[in-house]
Amino acid sequence: MNSVVLQSSLVLLAQLTEYLQNPTTTEGALVYLVILVGVGAGVLIWKKYTSEDEPEVEFSDLLDEETLEAGAVEGQLLDDISESHKTVTAPAAIEWNTRAAHVGEQWTSTLYIADYADYPSDGYLSDLFELTDVEFDLTTHVTPKNQQRARNELQDIADDLQVDADLEQSIRGSYLQERANEAAQTYKAVENGASVFGQALFVTVRGSNKEDLEDAVRKVKSALRDEPANLTPKTAICRQDLALQSAAPIGANRFGRDSIALGGAVGALLASPHNATILEEGGVEFGIHKDNQSPVVIDPFARDNGYAMFTVGDTGSGKSFGSKQNFIRSIEQSKDRIGIILEPLNNWAGVSEALDAKRITVGGTLGLNPLEIRQTPDHVQRAMGEDASPFNEKLDDAMSFLTNFFALRGISLGDRRTTLELGLKRAYRRNEITDDISTHGNPSPTIRTMMDLFEEMIDNPEEFVVRSDEEAGKIRDDATWLLDQLRPFEEDGRHANLGKASEFDIRDEKVIYLDLAQQEGSVDSSTALTMQLLISLVYERAKETDKEVVFVIDEARYIMQDAASLSFLETVFRHHRHHDLSIRLVTQTVDEFFEHAESEAILDQCAVKQFHRLDGMDDEWAAEFGLNYAQMRYVQDAVPGNEEAGFSEALVGVDGEWRGIRVEAMANEKQVIDFDPSNGWSTLPGAGEGSIEADTERFGEQLDTQSTNGDSQKADVAPPKPDGGTLEGEDDA
Repeated sequence: MNSVVLQSSLVLLAQLTEYLQNPTTTEGALVYLVILVGVGAGVLIWKKYTSEDEPEVEFSDLLDEETLEAGAVEGQLLDDISESHKTVTAPAAIEWNTRAAHVGEQWTSTLYIADYADYPSDGYLSDLFELTDVEFDLTTHVTPKNQQRARNELQDIADDLQVDADLEQSIRGSYLQERANEAAQTYKAVENGASVFGQALFVTVRGSNKEDLEDAVRKVKSALRDEPANLTPKTAICRQDLALQSAAPIGANRFGRDSIALGGAVGALLASPHNATILEEGGVEFGIHKDNQSPVVIDPFARDNGYAMFTVGDTGSGKSFGSKQNFIRSIEQSKDRIGIILEPLNNWAGVSEALDAKRITVGGTLGLNPLEIRQTPDHVQRAMGEDASPFNEKLDDAMSFLTNFFALRGISLGDRRTTLELGLKRAYRRNEITDDISTHGNPSPTIRTMMDLFEEMIDNPEEFVVRSDEEAGKIRDDATWLLDQLRPFEEDGRHANLGKASEFDIRDEKVIYLDLAQQEGSVDSSTALTMQLLISLVYERAKETDKEVVFVIDEARYIMQDAASLSFLETVFRHHRHHDLSIRLVTQTVDEFFEHAESEAILDQCAVKQFHRLDGMDDEWAAEFGLNYAQMRYVQDAVPGNEEAGFSEALVGVDGEWRGIRVEAMANEKQVIDFDPSNGWSTLPGAGEGSIEADTERFGEQLDTQSTNGDSQKADVAPPKPDGGTLEGEDDA
């Protein structure tokens, strides 16, 4: 029996072996299927009995309520940021037209360059970047090409042009020959090692509506066609979508069009944004160009039409900060330059203390002579016109001061003016000062000298009679009245310091602060009179010195609104250039520049104009200053100065050209500008012991690092690349 069972088992085993060896048969496949089902069932049974039953727990159940609430808030913030990024990256919808596209709230038209100049000049797109009244984006794709392949391509182009030139027998043949010669030169440059690139340039012009867009496109095309660009811009007709994608900052060239350019042509292109700025040798940095982040460096003393400038802006716009920064940079830029500050509200006291300025208190005892006249140097005399008369100018200035003095006291001179003029002229004659410039070096008379003469008129009026003895009575009466009215200039009078000789000299000082000694920053009715006097004194002193003088007048509206003092002020502005005097007016409004004919003449003498944020800048004022709509809007929307932003925006004009700038200050500059004397000198940079040496050492280390690329090896110097032309492809749009 056992033998039978064993024999049957062996037969069954042999049969299974046969089926397993033949899986393609029906029986073999069935056996394999049974085995797989059995294995799967075994695995499931094993997992069931070997796994431990663990309850599932929600992750949120493990966190406290505050964490969950914070997570919900963070999630919402991330969702908001995501939506914001979507809006910034792309508009919600775009309306495509044949030549334009409605992108978000703007209309755009994207141009491409169909033909490049063969030998572009450095910065050939600078005129485009100088367009301040057009909003546009410029994108260029520069891709290095395979040198061998590019050389072969250039050779084929040169050969084809030469064949066409040889076959053409008309006048066009000479043109084709020129093109063939240029292509041959480009090929030779590549043979000599010039790098080859593929270049594609796109310009997306923007406008608030279709009419503005069409006008902007015309301006951009004109800038691209004219010198120095010499390009051929074309609108991407029916391909605005591809062109706009190609003009995206991080987009690829979907338009599929490029031209061959050598390394020199690429360098000329990259120089364009920097040429759009102003970089004058010997100037100071006014700010950073708003578009290309390059410095805007201007030298007011390099202007042909005068060295004066004005800065205007609302309260808190950053005009005072920018004016102080510019003043500091101007006087530190040259050792042969004197800085003078005049302002009535004590706002520059910290800067003057920080710069160790000589402080002259006008309301104190220091002598300031309104009649002072200084000799004009020989080189200035040679530059003056034949009809110029410094003596008559001084007489007008002195009479303007005296007239203002009486007006502020509510007193009318009437016909006593002739006697006052007589006393003024006799005072100069007594000191032997005449129209002869050589006599202007004599000691100047004072108001007390005039008072001595009025005393003589009372005692001996006959000596001052011109024709009739009847004049004597009037002269005596006028002199008596004038002597009484000028009493404040006597030694014990309120204006005693204005009745004697001047006791300060700008030739021996680097910085001077003229303090009007106002009480708690207030301004009374005599402010304009005092400011006029100080301007006159600075003007006379500037005649003598051979140094350049930077004269800042803050709160200039007080003198611009006073018609009586404008006549002399206009004279100062008309002749300031002859005395290397740069007058810089700082004010809050522009109205005062157009109230009188003299003030408009003063404005015309300002070669440099700087506007910070000014809400009052409307169409009328923009037209007066020659600003277009975009420039007007820039002034209206300029970022005011604040700690959070770290800068303020301004529009600066030089010789009729305007640049938008960002006014930023270095850390040390800000410490000087914001210096508060009550906090002590230790808050100033360089005040601590050894700090100057430490700063010098750090600066030296920085230069060493820059010159060695951070190691002991010399910095790599790239060899110059030969310039070459570009060969354009066919127009495929």
